[in-house]
Amino acid sequence: MDKTTDTNSSHSEHRKLRAVMFADMVGYTAMMQDDEVRATLLRNRQKQILDSLIPAHKGNILQYFGDGTLSLFDSSANAVRCAIAIQHELQKEPRVKLRIGIHSGDVVYDNEGIYGDCVNIASRIETLSVPGAVLFSEKVHDEIRNQKDIITKSIGKFHLKNVHRPIEVFAASNEGLVIPLPSEIHGKTEETFSFSSLFKKRSFRLIALSLLVLTIIAIVVLSYLPSKQNSAIDSIAVLPLANLSGNQSQQYFVDGMHETLISELSKISALKVISRTSTIQYKDSKKTMKQIAKELNVKALIEGSVIREGDKVLITIQLINGTTDKHIWSKEFNKEVRSILALYSEVAKQIASQIEVTLTPQDTMRLISDRVINPRAYELYLTGRHYWNQRTMQSHKQAIESYKEALKYDANYAAAYAALADCYILLGEQGGIPQKEGSMLADSAIKKAISLNPNLGEVYGSLGRWKLDREWNWTESEKAFLKAIELNPGYSLTYTWYGRMLGFAGRYEEALAQLSKAKELDPLSPVILGYIGQVYIYSKQYKNAEEQLQQALKVHPNHSLILHNLGELYLAQGLYMKAVAPLKKSADVSESAHYLAMLGCAYARANHKAEANEILNNLIRRSEEGLVSAFDIASVYLAVGKKEEALNRLEKGYEQRDGWLKELKAWPWFDSLQNEPRYVELIRKMNFPK
Repeated sequence: MDKTTDTNSSHSEHRKLRAVMFADMVGYTAMMQDDEVRATLLRNRQKQILDSLIPAHKGNILQYFGDGTLSLFDSSANAVRCAIAIQHELQKEPRVKLRIGIHSGDVVYDNEGIYGDCVNIASRIETLSVPGAVLFSEKVHDEIRNQKDIITKSIGKFHLKNVHRPIEVFAASNEGLVIPLPSEIHGKTEETFSFSSLFKKRSFRLIALSLLVLTIIAIVVLSYLPSKQNSAIDSIAVLPLANLSGNQSQQYFVDGMHETLISELSKISALKVISRTSTIQYKDSKKTMKQIAKELNVKALIEGSVIREGDKVLITIQLINGTTDKHIWSKEFNKEVRSILALYSEVAKQIASQIEVTLTPQDTMRLISDRVINPRAYELYLTGRHYWNQRTMQSHKQAIESYKEALKYDANYAAAYAALADCYILLGEQGGIPQKEGSMLADSAIKKAISLNPNLGEVYGSLGRWKLDREWNWTESEKAFLKAIELNPGYSLTYTWYGRMLGFAGRYEEALAQLSKAKELDPLSPVILGYIGQVYIYSKQYKNAEEQLQQALKVHPNHSLILHNLGELYLAQGLYMKAVAPLKKSADVSESAHYLAMLGCAYARANHKAEANEILNNLIRRSEEGLVSAFDIASVYLAVGKKEEALNRLEKGYEQRDGWLKELKAWPWFDSLQNEPRYVELIRKMNFPK
C-alpha cells in the first residue's frame, strides 16, 4: 500500500484507489421505538448477510454505525455485484429495507478514520437511494460498463450537497432490484430542478388536483367491487419455513414451527390443509409455486421464515395464490417463545380472514390458545417431534426422552403427553419395547393428556388406537376417532388410523373413504398409500392393490412399508417366491419383528424350510423378552404347517392382549383356520364386528 508521511502530523496517512459502499437500514430509529424486538432481529439479519457477502466479494467492512455500514472494495465491479447480492437476499422475507450507495476514487485513511471526496460522494448517493435499490456514480458506471451481468439505468443528474459539480447517478436494474422514481428521491441535494418547484406552477397544480380527484373516485369504486381473488380458496399448503437465525442448530425449532402451524390451520373445518409429510418434500425445491400447488392440488401456498434470538421469535408469513402465483398477503409476527401458542392461533385466524374462510364457532374454540408455555419445554417438545418424524424405532426412543424432559419443565404440557402415547403405541407394536409395557405407558399418557386438555384432538386419535389395540373395543375405538376428527378435522393421522380400523372390521368401503380423506390431506405420504393397498388386499381386490402399491413404489422406491405390503399382496395371491424379494428388502431396512415374520411366512410357503425355521427360532427367542408378537409367531407356525402351535400362540396372544390380533380376520392366510373351533371361539371372545 502507498504510504505518505506528513511532517506536520503525528500519524501516517494512506491513499488507495477503492470503491466505497455505504448501506443504511431505512426507518430503523422509528422501528426501535415502536417494536424493539423486531428492529433488533432485522438489524441482526442485515448484519449476518453483510458479514457473509462483503468478504465473499473481496470487500472489507470498515465501520458499523448503528443500522449502517461503510465498506471498501478492490474494484467497482465487485462492489456492485456485492450490493446486488445483498439486496436480493434482504428482499426475501423478513424484508430488510436497505439503501445502498457506491462511488469509487482516491480514498484517504489513517489510524483515526477514513475521509475524502470519494467517501463523501458515496454517502450522498446512499441518501438518494430507496429500499431495494443499488445506486452508484457515473464513475462507477464507466468502470463496470463492460460487465455483462450488471444492467444499469440512469436516474438523472444531481447536485449533491457539498459536491461542486452535478453528478449523474445510475441504478442497477437487474431483475428483482428497485429503481427509484423521481418522486421518491429525497436525498441530500442542492435544489436545481425538483417536483416541489414544479408544483408551484398554477397549471401543474390544476392537473395534479384533477388527477387526485379521479384517483380518489377510482379507489372508492374499486373498494365496493366484490373481490374474487381469494373467495374460492379452500385448500392450502404450508411450505417448509426458512431458518434465518444464522444458526443451523435451530433447524429443529424451525421444522417444529412448520409442523405446528400446519396443525393449527388444520383445525379450520372448511379448509383443506396438506400435512407435513407431503410439504416437507418441497424443502429447498426449485419448482415454481404454480407447480407445487398443482402437485399438491391446493389453491394457495404459504411460505415464510423464522428468526430466533434467545427467547424471541420473529416469523414472517406470505400467502400466495397457487393459480396466479400472486402474493395475496404477508405479515410479520413476533413473540416470546412462552407465548408462541397464541402466535400460531393468531396466524391461523388472519390467514382464514385473508382467504375469506368463515370460521364456525367450533373452529374459533379450537383456535383459542392463550396458554403460556415454558420456553425450554417447548424446545424439547419440538426436538421430540423432529425425532418422531424420522419414523424409526431408535428415533421414537429419542423422541420419548425429549418429551419426558419437556415434562420436567412443564408438567401440564398436554401435547407432550399425547405425543408420548403415540410413541409408546408404535414402539410396542414394532417390538421396540414389550407390548404390555408400551400399552400401560400409553394408557397413562392418554389419560393425563385428556385430564389436562379435553379438547386436544390428537390425543383422542391415540385413544382410539389404544382402545382397539388393548381392549379390542371396536365401538369405543370408533367413538374416539370420531371425537378426534370433530376436534381437529384436518389431522390426517386420525383418518389413517380410523381407516385401518374399519378395514380390520371388514367395512372396506368406509375404510377406503377415510384413507382417501387422509390421502387428500397428505397426498405424498407413502404410509397412507401403503395402507390403501392393504385394505384392497383385505377385500381381495388384488388388481387394485397391485396398481396402488406399484404407483406408490414409483414415488417411494425403497420405502419399507410399501415393499412389505407388496410382498403381502404376493403372499395373498399365492406368489410365494415373488413375495420373498420385497419382503426381504423391507425386513433388511427396517427393525420390525413383524416384517421379519412375514418374510418367514414367504420362505415357508415357498418351501424354503431352512430359512423359515431360522426366522421362526429367532422370533421365539426374542419373544421371551416380550419384543415379538404372538400373532407374528403364529403366522410363521401356520406357514410351516404347524396348525396346533399356531393356535396355541394365538390363544397366548389373547391372554397377553396382543395388539396385532385386531388384524386376525383381515389377512387371508388365516382363512385355513376358519373352521377350527378354537379359532372360532377366539374370534367370538375378541368381539369382532359382525
